[in-house]
Amino acid sequence: MSDHGAQEQITPGSLAASDELDRLTAAYPAFRFRCQTIGRHGARWVAERRNGLHPGLHSVITADLAELHAALASENGSYHAR
Repeated sequence: MSDHGAQEQITPGSLAASDELDRLTAAYPAFRFRCQTIGRHGARWVAERRNGLHPGLHSVITADLAELHAALASENGSYHAR
């Protein structure tokens, strides 16, 4: 089981990012996730609602994994790390 502090250290370009994307997909099935380089800002976590017509949060783009989890948790309930 990983703790929240460890998750914050995973950066979008790191080797652990793929595992984190799998965990996010399992925890939040209404969203699709990827890591993307956004211009001069560098690598970012991107979450987009699969059904864009559904009300609520549509997209989150951030370099901070904790911020991504917080935004999705406020939309869909708590995230449970595995």
